[in-house]
Amino acid sequence: MKKFLTFFAAAAALVACNKTADTTQAPGSREVKFTVSNLYTVTTKTAIADDSHVAIFAGAPINANNVQMTVDMEANATSGTLTPTVTNSLLWAVGQTTTATNFFAIYPYEIGRTLAGDTEAEKYLEYDIASASDVVYANDFLAAAKSQAPGTGEDPATVALAFKHPFAKLVYNITNTSDDFVSGLKISGIRRTGHVMFTTGAAVPTGEAISADNAVALNENGENSFMTVVMPETEAVNPLVVVEMASGAKYTFALSQAIALEAGKVYTASIAISGGHEAEVSDRTVYGSFTVTDWVNVDAGSMTGGTVTPATKWWYLVGNIDAYGGTADGNWSKFVPFKCIGNDLWQVDFYFAGGNGFKLMYAANPPEWDYAYGMISSDTWIIDPQYVYAEGAGNDYKVHSLTNVNGQDINMSGTGNFRIKFTPSIMEFYIYKLN
Repeated sequence: MKKFLTFFAAAAALVACNKTADTTQAPGSREVKFTVSNLYTVTTKTAIADDSHVAIFAGAPINANNVQMTVDMEANATSGTLTPTVTNSLLWAVGQTTTATNFFAIYPYEIGRTLAGDTEAEKYLEYDIASASDVVYANDFLAAAKSQAPGTGEDPATVALAFKHPFAKLVYNITNTSDDFVSGLKISGIRRTGHVMFTTGAAVPTGEAISADNAVALNENGENSFMTVVMPETEAVNPLVVVEMASGAKYTFALSQAIALEAGKVYTASIAISGGHEAEVSDRTVYGSFTVTDWVNVDAGSMTGGTVTPATKWWYLVGNIDAYGGTADGNWSKFVPFKCIGNDLWQVDFYFAGGNGFKLMYAANPPEWDYAYGMISSDTWIIDPQYVYAEGAGNDYKVHSLTNVNGQDINMSGTGNFRIKFTPSIMEFYIYKLN
């Protein structure tokens, strides 16, 4: 009996010891904790608090892929923390103490993102900026990489993630004082595909640069401002930019000297287009300057170019007319050009002197105001210009069904200053009496 009691007591003591060991937190159950900084460089500080998410990729021995974490960052703060969207979704490996794990994070979070590559040193996130919506996403994209060991104890070391822009950004601002309308910009000589590396968070461009024949449109960035996000380039490059006008005219710009495009920098170009189409000559002038502006301002030199491809058609009036406020006196020697004020929209202010009326025509090259290229006329007679009112009054005279034939002149029974707004695609214009 004594032996039995002794055995029972020993067994009870052993159970008690096991219970004590079970209540101690095992190394494998420790949660990975993160701090974050620099997210405010892209998104407003208020917007990134609480509801934004990042994706975490972890190497050996954790081996986790695209784990969603929630940003906890107060408004106006420069740093914050991450909390797991799913409890215990990212844990240090069992027994891991001095072994470091590579962590890679991207912001904003996107479901389905995976890494390619065999070894950790070779792993990367494939990135392709192929469309306007891709540019918008890439403009907000940040990446961070950190190698960290948890250490010993119940409270492991915190993984500090400093997010950065892995790409470069190009912005082109245009000051246009010409009589033409900027319809868009295209760019070549840059790369928009690459790898964002797992161990460094850096972007490495891949593939060939976009050729001039395959130039891509830049995103609108406000009035007469355009932008795109590109891969950084360690070797100097010289992107070619073509400014396209609504009239069909084109201006080509490049840097006076090629430069490398650094990650995290916004390269801003200023381009000015001035001049107009007068009766006998086009005096268009163009120039540009180039600086790098982002979180650090850098002088990158000046732009050169201004190569002009003439408009395919430049619309003008010919007839017994003159420029606004003029005094034409019964001859057809006056040519008054339109201004291109929008996509498929042209405008001209002129003085109508009566007599033989006028015709609407176009020239393939602005200085050549003659009959060699084409005319748009109609059998229209505006009987009483007193019913043609000032623009905006709601009572304007609309001329329909213009054709490419030499019909009767467009005429009015009175004289004075008028405005025409013309839409070539539907061959229709409105006439307004100015005074």
